[in-house]
Amino acid sequence: MAKSKPVYKWRALLFPLKEKVLEVADITIPYGRSDVFKLYPIGDTHLGTQHCNEDMLKAKIKEVASNKYARWVGIGDYGEFISPNDKRWDGKCISMWVDKDDIAESQVDYISRLFRPIASQCIGMLEGNHENMFRVHSHADPQKNICKRLEAANLGATSFINLHFRRSNADCRLIRVVAAHGAGCAITPGAKLTRLQRFMNQYAARIYMHGHVHDIITHTIPYLDVSDAGRIVSRDKVGAMTGCFFTTYTQGIAPSYGEWKNYPPTSLGCPVFTIVPDKDIVRVEG
Repeated sequence: MAKSKPVYKWRALLFPLKEKVLEVADITIPYGRSDVFKLYPIGDTHLGTQHCNEDMLKAKIKEVASNKYARWVGIGDYGEFISPNDKRWDGKCISMWVDKDDIAESQVDYISRLFRPIASQCIGMLEGNHENMFRVHSHADPQKNICKRLEAANLGATSFINLHFRRSNADCRLIRVVAAHGAGCAITPGAKLTRLQRFMNQYAARIYMHGHVHDIITHTIPYLDVSDAGRIVSRDKVGAMTGCFFTTYTQGIAPSYGEWKNYPPTSLGCPVFTIVPDKDIVRVEG
């Protein structure tokens, strides 16, 4: 099957969330009976700080690019987007390639060039708190500019994503995704799992993606449903905290804000959701 640009149909769900609306994206993906799709939530990359593991991120981008059945969702916090007037600023941690006289533009350009090889496989990109706070305080909009350069759908802070896997006009399988950059300062594994479970209980979907906490935690909830043929079937809804590419502790580099706060080491990388449309299967591995 040839790689094709996802088809987007947009509508706004009028449900206010932090003065925004939840987005609803409808995306059609053609499939064959034996096709197995991989869905990657890639976020919390924090490009622009030396604490970003760029080698691991580039390897993940290469992995996505090598699989025509791979798709990805941007989870936010693609760059640090911290300026000298921010209390989190530490010039010793800034990557050498960042132009300190043009922080936003240099990071937007670098991020866009890095992700360009997989732009055609992008479902959409969420906005992270780093992009949002830079927009609020520095009069630049990194999220809008990254999405524009990659021709990616801007999913806002939280989004429903309806994946319509279509084999023919009469055969379409819907897999609904809820994705959010997320929030909160949970530190322990138990607290993070509780946050993920609450997130999964708030929305009706099969797949859940929650970023921000810099950890990979997966959770599966089995449930009973009724098929289109009127039969009782067992299904799973699966969720994950989506990891990061930010190292809390990096030898030979000035301490990150996470090290100063004595946060635990982060889980690098991202989980992978497997979707088998013909068999109505969803799984997650982290």
